[in-house]
Amino acid sequence: MELTHRTELRQKVTLSPQVYQGLSILAMPVAELQQLIEMELLENPVLELEEEEPVTDVEGEDDRRETDEEDRAWDEWLDQYEELERMDGAAPRDPNAEDVNAEEFVGGVQTFSDYLLEQLTLLDITPEVELAAKAIIGSLDGDGFFVSSCDEIAAITGLDSHTAEQALLVVQQLDPPGVGARSVREALMLQAQIIGVATPVLAQIIEHHLDDVAVNHYRKIARALGTDETSVRGIVETLKMLNPRPAGAFSPGHSPGYVVPDVAVRRFDDEWLIIPNSDAVPVLRVSPSYRTMLRSDSQADAETRRYLKDKIRQAESFMRNVDRRRDTVSRIAGIILEVQRDFFEDGRGDLRPLRLEDVASEIGVHLSTVSRGVTGKYMATPYGLFELKHFFSGGYRTATGMDVASTTVKQRIRDLLLAEDPLRPLSDQRIAEALAEEGVDVARRTVAKYREELGIEPSWARKRR
Repeated sequence: MELTHRTELRQKVTLSPQVYQGLSILAMPVAELQQLIEMELLENPVLELEEEEPVTDVEGEDDRRETDEEDRAWDEWLDQYEELERMDGAAPRDPNAEDVNAEEFVGGVQTFSDYLLEQLTLLDITPEVELAAKAIIGSLDGDGFFVSSCDEIAAITGLDSHTAEQALLVVQQLDPPGVGARSVREALMLQAQIIGVATPVLAQIIEHHLDDVAVNHYRKIARALGTDETSVRGIVETLKMLNPRPAGAFSPGHSPGYVVPDVAVRRFDDEWLIIPNSDAVPVLRVSPSYRTMLRSDSQADAETRRYLKDKIRQAESFMRNVDRRRDTVSRIAGIILEVQRDFFEDGRGDLRPLRLEDVASEIGVHLSTVSRGVTGKYMATPYGLFELKHFFSGGYRTATGMDVASTTVKQRIRDLLLAEDPLRPLSDQRIAEALAEEGVDVARRTVAKYREELGIEPSWARKRR
């Protein structure tokens, strides 16, 4: 057999560790990100904090007089900004709540099921699909695989198999990628599709050649697929970036002592501004002195240059991921500010319906990216501290054509129950009728669902008490 060389131009998709680093950084709360930044600063010598250089005044007394007015304007702005730093503890977290529960400001460890259920509540799905999706989440094993069947879910929930299949598709779109898969092969394909690295050859390898990949039979795979071994090795490297255990990518992390906001919303005159918390997430840069060592006229040897180039590439990738996280959270906060403007005017305005899908479409990212961007991220407002997902919910359209968020409907249900006659408590049907009289058409079973989420007993239990 004669060996020959030939040159070919091929396209292949590779998934670098930087992609996973970016996804992890986006999902991190501020406290964990601070620890990661400190670790990177210790491990990468070329990475450092960007500090502003002091400005020396050399213009003289005349120039100082010319800038007095500007200095006063900055002083006024700083006075307002210091209010953000003080964060008046008397302000309630929920403007509609009478008391402040300090425990709400303390972070806790979140289970995998709770993480999925929280994402589920932010989606615009029917109550039937939501019920089936909750049953599916409850049937996942420790690795995140769906070990039941759609027929069993349908029997448990009293729904049809088609609804159960729709619910399974919904669960499979949640984070982490691959959750809800029924096999390792399906989990890998779901991840490849969500991350955007799926190709026909990769699908063939996942479907028919995982055993060959496990024993490094690349030549056998290449012959079966009619391609060369080099291409197979490149695709396998992409495959190895995927996680055969979807739940293994989930880590609740350590419980942070206190919540640190990612962004703040403050009003200056008639304008509302989104202010990233740059004190909590500092600006990073590559040390200029190490960049100088890469110049052609420097005395650094070749090995040192290679080392510095590698570390600078790592630092720039890390900085891009941190900046991308800051930009994504700020853009999400900006949409929240735009949609929920009535709430921010006085802290008591009704919330409007806002879905994760709407934000994902607006900023041009995948739904799971928005889910990561709102989970565990907090916004400091003049009315207290709110998690970003507090502003997301489905909604209803009133008889007058106004959109009302489900959180507003829940608050109205709470108000009705607080004002009810203890001897004649309101039934779920009567509450639905009262809401309909106000122009909000809500089904009785939806009222029951919201009442349960509010932790309120049914009418017969309230009457007995």
